[in-house]
Amino acid sequence: MEWLLIVTALNAIFIISAMYAERYNPQALVLWAVLMAAVPLAGFVLYLMFGQTFYSRWAFRRKRDIEAKEREDVADYGSGLEGEALRVSEALRRSGGAPAVGGNAVNYYSESEEFFNDLFRSMEGAEKSILAEYYIVRKDGTGRKLLQILIDRARAGLAVRLLVDEIGTRNLPRDLVKELRAAGGKVATFHRIITLLLSAKKNNRNHRKIAVIDGETVFVSGYNIGDEYLGKGKFGYWRDAAVRIRGPAADFYTRVVLQDWRYASREDLVCDESFYRGEKAGNVTVQLTSGGPDAPGTNSIHMQYVSIADACRRRIWITTPYLGPSEPLVYLLRLRALEGADVRVIIPDIGDHMFVYWGNRFSASRLMDAGVKVYEYHNGFIHAKTAVGDGYWCSVGSANMDPRSMNLNFECNAMVYSEEMAADMEKAFEKDLERCTLYTMEMYRSRNLIQRFKTFLSRFLADLL
Repeated sequence: MEWLLIVTALNAIFIISAMYAERYNPQALVLWAVLMAAVPLAGFVLYLMFGQTFYSRWAFRRKRDIEAKEREDVADYGSGLEGEALRVSEALRRSGGAPAVGGNAVNYYSESEEFFNDLFRSMEGAEKSILAEYYIVRKDGTGRKLLQILIDRARAGLAVRLLVDEIGTRNLPRDLVKELRAAGGKVATFHRIITLLLSAKKNNRNHRKIAVIDGETVFVSGYNIGDEYLGKGKFGYWRDAAVRIRGPAADFYTRVVLQDWRYASREDLVCDESFYRGEKAGNVTVQLTSGGPDAPGTNSIHMQYVSIADACRRRIWITTPYLGPSEPLVYLLRLRALEGADVRVIIPDIGDHMFVYWGNRFSASRLMDAGVKVYEYHNGFIHAKTAVGDGYWCSVGSANMDPRSMNLNFECNAMVYSEEMAADMEKAFEKDLERCTLYTMEMYRSRNLIQRFKTFLSRFLADLL
């Protein structure tokens, strides 16, 4: 009995410690506390290995502090924003985003072939530098094509840097990586498998998808690099979203990529002015938002989603493959729907991960009973992470609307203040609706016992992992 009391006391101390450490993430805290109570000591070990965020906040603190000091204004084209838009942009800046800056030309992509054609064409025409940062680069035809372009540009004397996430990519084509390095290009991984085995950082992925060409043109997207993302994988047609930005906002994305590159490779190019060449190219205002485990409680991407829901009164249209909005976002979306706004969400009708399908539907149920309309997409897989509101507020990027993107992953989005781009996004959304069916509360409530258990398990594990 004495050992049982000791174990119980230790477990209680561990749970209380976790409650304090995860005060920034109360949603996941409850679930980890249940696991630690159900599986004493072992639950705490699992929490340390997979769930904790306090070590990540400490481990990435130096990265965060250095990058905060490096925030600089680009050429002063002004934001061109007024009223509510100016208020929102300032809030996003104070929460860790870049300043909003005008003078940009922006193109929205909703078709994979068009996106990859333009991305590769821009890279092939590069004259100064190519910076590429992707969560996944597949070892297939599309991945090899990217690497071959980088090799050719490196041989031409360009500065070429490729950064991938070790867990997401796992392995690149060794022959082409060797060839790229021999040509003068450089490749790095964000963390290494061998050092992650016993490290809590294994849950902190670099999920960003950014390409910067000549410091002038930036592609920000939800697309990884591979055949699958051109519709050649098991899901068939792949629906994603991206934005191409040309103008002074490019400098902020350049800085983010170079800061991540420095963290991963120890090569410091952040202050190398030759990489920053953003010049006025249009009249659209763009604001970079980014987030990661180094920004607890002040994630500018989370603030971006909340701000869009807060600012819009007529309509909010959201697309996300992983639906798990935070409590503030849930209540704002519910409030807007109850006020009569047209709030719609598109999610996949299939899950690309084991626990996604029923977790999405649980989150959908929390919105639908307030009048939010949720649709299931049937034409392949929808991977786009977008939000468009009131014909003006636009969000495109790598961040899903779920706990992992808000608390664990390094993410990067574009906040675009533009009626023209909003019209393009709304047109694409309406086209997607033609390939959707409405998911209802009646359908959710009709789940059988096994499906209800899957829902519980999916919801539990979604916040844990």
